[in-house]
Amino acid sequence: MAVAPKPHCSKPKSTRFVLRPYRRIPTWLVLYYLSGESVGKGVVTNLSQSGMRVQGDHAVEPGLDLALRITFADDGPTIEIKRATVRWVDGYDFGLDLVRLSPLAAKHIGDVLSRQIRAPQMPA
Repeated sequence: MAVAPKPHCSKPKSTRFVLRPYRRIPTWLVLYYLSGESVGKGVVTNLSQSGMRVQGDHAVEPGLDLALRITFADDGPTIEIKRATVRWVDGYDFGLDLVRLSPLAAKHIGDVLSRQIRAPQMPA
């Protein structure tokens, strides 16, 4: 059963410029996220080596730790990330900080990012 998102944005009240250490890449990857007794399904809409933005079907709260399962390709393996922390929430969109991932998961993320960076870009 889906929980209705809160009408207000739970992003931090004060904003400050933060230089990101990794480049963000637009993606469309299927993701399942688990916390306690609830399971959600979503799409990773952008990805970096240290985090991701997700459009999910279940509401989450900042500070919540999630376990993730991501499918990087239709014919590829499903990768598990043991712990990702919710950093911000805006309705059903949320940002995750990848806290604990295996070397295999880190390699798959790196491979996806490398392929996307090298791919020719379509003119806008």
